[in-house]
Amino acid sequence: MSEQQDALEDLESSGVLAALAWADASAYRRTMEDYDPDTGHDQGWVGSTAHKLLVDRLHRAFSTGKHSVDSPESASAGLDLVAAGLAPGEHRKMPLIAPGVVAWSDLNQSPGWRCGEWRILLTSFAYGESNRIPWPQKSPTKQRVASQGKPAGWLDPHPTLFGDEPDSLAAVIQALREEDADLNATTLIAAHSIERELGIRELYLGRSRLNRGGGDAWYWKHDLLATDPGTPTVGPIPASPDPLPGSPSVQDAPVRLRRQSLEGSRERRQASGENDK
Repeated sequence: MSEQQDALEDLESSGVLAALAWADASAYRRTMEDYDPDTGHDQGWVGSTAHKLLVDRLHRAFSTGKHSVDSPESASAGLDLVAAGLAPGEHRKMPLIAPGVVAWSDLNQSPGWRCGEWRILLTSFAYGESNRIPWPQKSPTKQRVASQGKPAGWLDPHPTLFGDEPDSLAAVIQALREEDADLNATTLIAAHSIERELGIRELYLGRSRLNRGGGDAWYWKHDLLATDPGTPTVGPIPASPDPLPGSPSVQDAPVRLRRQSLEGSRERRQASGENDK
C-alpha cells in the first residue's frame, strides 16, 4: 500500500479529512461574508483572515487550543463554547472527534496537528496554482517539510537538475530537524485557496515536494473537495445552515462535550496571523 493510501485511510477513519473540509467551508463562509473591498479588503486580507479562522475551526473540531479538555470524563456536556461565533446550525455539521485523537503539534510556530503518525500543517496558495507552489521561496519551515525525503517506492517521473534536497539548504534542513520534537511524524500539508470573485474554493492534502528549479510541488495530493475519489473539483462557498422556515422545533441531542479553556495549557499558543511559517 502506498503512503498516500495509508495516510488517507488513517485520516479518514479518524474523522480528520471530514474535519478539514468542514473547517475550510466554515472559515471561508465567514471570511466572504465579512469581505468588503470598499473598506480596503483585498486578496491578502481574504487569505490571512481565512487562514486564522481555519486554525480556529480546527481547534474546535480537534478539542485543542482554547477548546482543549483534560478528558471526555472531565468535560461537562453542552455545545455552547464550540458553537459560539459559528453560523446558526453550523456546529451540528462538525465531525465528532473524541478529545485526544488529534493533538496540537506545531512546527516552529506554524500551526499543526498530529493524528497517529501524521502531522498536518496549513498553507494558503494562489487559486489555480496548487501544482506550482514554489516551496523553495516559502519559509524555512515549509522548505524543511518539503525536504523530508521521498515516500517509499516513489519514482520521480520528471527529475530536475537540482534534485529534492539541494546542498545549499542542507544546513537549514538539518537545523530544523534537530528542533523538531516530532521526528517520527510524517508531515503533510493542507493547502487552501479561493477565487474571491466567483466564491469557489480549493482544498488539498498532500506531501509537498521541494521543487527547486521548477517541477511538481507534490509527491502526491488529494482533493478534499472532490465528489468522487480521484475526481478534481472545486467547492463553492456553502450557504449558512440556517433552520428551514416553518420547521418544527426539535431539541438537539447532546452529542458533543463542551470545550473548556485550560489556563496555563501549552496548547494556548495562537497563530501569529502569517500564512506561511
